[in-house]
Amino acid sequence: MAVRGLAAAVLLLACAAQAARPYRGGAVATAYPQASAAALEMLEKGGNATDAAVAAAFVAAVVGPYHSGVGGGGFALVHDGKSGETKALDFREVAPKAATRDMYVKDGKVVPGLSTDGPLAVAVPGAVAGYLQLLKEHGKLPPSVVLAPAIAAARKGIWVTPRYHSMANGRLECLRRDAEASRIFLVKSEGGTLELPPLGHVLKQPDLARTLEAVAKGGARAFYSGRVAKAIADTVQAGGGVLTVEDLAAYKTRPRQPLEGGYRGHRILTMPPPSAGGVAVLQVLGALEKLRPQGIAFKDPEALHLYVEAVRRAYVDRAKYLGDPDFSDVPTARLVSPGHIADLAGSIDPKKATASLSLLPQSPRTQGSTLTDKPAVHTPEPEKKNTTHISVIDKDGNAVALTTTINYGFGSCVVAKGTGVLLNDEMDDFAAQPGVPNAYGLVTGEPNAIQPGKVPQSSMTPTLVFSKEDPRKVMLAVGSPGGSTIPTTVIQVISHVVDGGMDVGRAVNEGRLHHQYLPDELWVDKWGLEPATLATLEARGHKIRRVDQWGDAEAVFVDPKTGLRYSASDPRNEGMSLGQD
Repeated sequence: MAVRGLAAAVLLLACAAQAARPYRGGAVATAYPQASAAALEMLEKGGNATDAAVAAAFVAAVVGPYHSGVGGGGFALVHDGKSGETKALDFREVAPKAATRDMYVKDGKVVPGLSTDGPLAVAVPGAVAGYLQLLKEHGKLPPSVVLAPAIAAARKGIWVTPRYHSMANGRLECLRRDAEASRIFLVKSEGGTLELPPLGHVLKQPDLARTLEAVAKGGARAFYSGRVAKAIADTVQAGGGVLTVEDLAAYKTRPRQPLEGGYRGHRILTMPPPSAGGVAVLQVLGALEKLRPQGIAFKDPEALHLYVEAVRRAYVDRAKYLGDPDFSDVPTARLVSPGHIADLAGSIDPKKATASLSLLPQSPRTQGSTLTDKPAVHTPEPEKKNTTHISVIDKDGNAVALTTTINYGFGSCVVAKGTGVLLNDEMDDFAAQPGVPNAYGLVTGEPNAIQPGKVPQSSMTPTLVFSKEDPRKVMLAVGSPGGSTIPTTVIQVISHVVDGGMDVGRAVNEGRLHHQYLPDELWVDKWGLEPATLATLEARGHKIRRVDQWGDAEAVFVDPKTGLRYSASDPRNEGMSLGQD
């Protein structure tokens, strides 16, 4: 099936949860029908997986402002089907030069909201630089072609969907506080109150269209210098933020070496630090393979217990050690080494849950951590989580896994005046105070403390799994939004495909379990487990918390035997998977 044009894709919205079907050409999965249609359009114009992924990312910035945008940043893995080489690009936001370690602390305590709402929460955005760098190094089509669908979407307008409603409602008061954000994303009631636009309302973004047109013509300089950069800096500083035009002009993307591991004979490449997700993926899968070399039976209580305990320990390592490797001595190689993974697996009691606080180091400072014996515990709100993921593979075997974000829903709720650029609140991903949880309930330590020019620790986990038959050929490209739940979503999709032999549609559809060390709770989504299995886990000491839903896994799969492509978009949300016959 080949769908042409954004309007046609919108009409197919109700089919977003379609079963995975085979394609002989390229395949794409994104969280938005319009973005998937744009990606497919690039493939049909002769572009490759990178052209498709970047076109989808720019469209996502327009149609899903609550998830991502040109005022945000992200990570990408790009695989060259001909050479077999895979490269990683870090275009995550960085702390402004005027950022300080205790900028969100007053009288010894973190001030709620300062790192999530308003101009002081804004880090230097990297999305535009990242997307264009990917296009320059790996793409085939010119920026004018790749950005055209996003420009058209911004000018013609997007329909307000149930997902938009849900996300905007969760950030309504924050959006109301910014005049420009209110003007663009809200409407005035008859009484003059700023409210959510009704379902089906067409939301146009002409200022953003002009910004994208400037980027299409002038490249990254059109965003990081001149009119747009000045507007971003002026808006932030007028509200008490610290980002400057010098910060924008100095921004650079960072090439990274993909983190490599394996699972049951499959080579895995994932994102290295400052992503904490890639480390968790390799640790947990490695521990499961060691504990259950014969494989994992679907929804077996004993296997689920081992999975939860492995995840718990991975998130302890995250809290203790992970951050920006350019600023901290992050022991990545040791954390994913066979010896360390064996130690993690060996510390698991196969019959009983381990209390999270018992896993804290006895001497934090000597072990590279500043975590206290009793760090603060915060229960996050999963429905406010955002971010978006794009998975693409083309007819030549080139593949891209790209995860991008503005952090919290609608980012900082600040729009740079006259540009349409919604700015991130990525500063919340730092440890505002080591041992104090962020908006996602994550507790991190000294390696993630705020420093100028530093990249905050991230959960984003774009991942590629390779064929057993040929470790140079991508079998699965996968990723997800969901804040702290991103790594566990990716782990479970991989396990469903490799252990369960599921088709990729079912793999992204299955219920999920998540643990993140603190709070000491096992999250189970509403599709997750039947009562008897939950009771068995509770009997082992797990504290169950039922969560409505989280994540939005987007995946593409290549059958190693037939070469047919399959794509799957998570039915929990409004995305769409498409492909070429």
